[in-house]
Amino acid sequence: MMKRKFDLKKDVIIALNPLQTRYQLFSERVFQPLYSATNDGIYRMERLKRTGIGLGLTLAELGVGVLIIFLGIFIYFTIYFTYQYIYIPPLAHYPLAPEIIVYAIPFAIPIGIFIGIIVALVFGIVKLVKIIRKLSRKINIAEGELVVPWVSVRNIVVTNVRQENIANRPSITLNIISPVYKEIGDWHVLTTDGRDITIPNVDDPFNKLNYVKNRFNLTF
Repeated sequence: MMKRKFDLKKDVIIALNPLQTRYQLFSERVFQPLYSATNDGIYRMERLKRTGIGLGLTLAELGVGVLIIFLGIFIYFTIYFTYQYIYIPPLAHYPLAPEIIVYAIPFAIPIGIFIGIIVALVFGIVKLVKIIRKLSRKINIAEGELVVPWVSVRNIVVTNVRQENIANRPSITLNIISPVYKEIGDWHVLTTDGRDITIPNVDDPFNKLNYVKNRFNLTF
């Protein structure tokens, strides 16, 4: 089957069976292919790969925030530690230089550690920013494998229509007590060569079918 890359900012792509809640990330549905309708047919996308990229981008952005917080904390304590506990005599006391050096050695080690940690944090932030830029470019590109072109579609029949709770609140208990229902169904794509291709878990299947037909001027 033909493969194609899509620019999500330019190409028209209609996801047919996207995940409905955050909790489905931990269900078997995350392993089901993501089917999308485009101008020339229906494509099978790699849902797990795209989910991984999105998760990686989120973690990298979170990591930058955490490192910046730690960087601020270490800089603050480095300055505080330096001014509170290290006494540097005035220039007039230079004859005491050997004693000053001996006195400062125990403090030089933790200061060096602090500075090393700060440098490491800055290096980590720079690395994470580069990762974020790379992932941001990737997340705008989707690759799909053509399942069936529109010219080969004879008809699409909606079956197995049911109501599913898609409440997406942080509280699972509240989602159960106060559900939000949405119509979910399966598309059976009947082709001119006799195949029956099933697109599972299409949300709002009847309206989405009408929208796809109108959007791409389909007449089957």
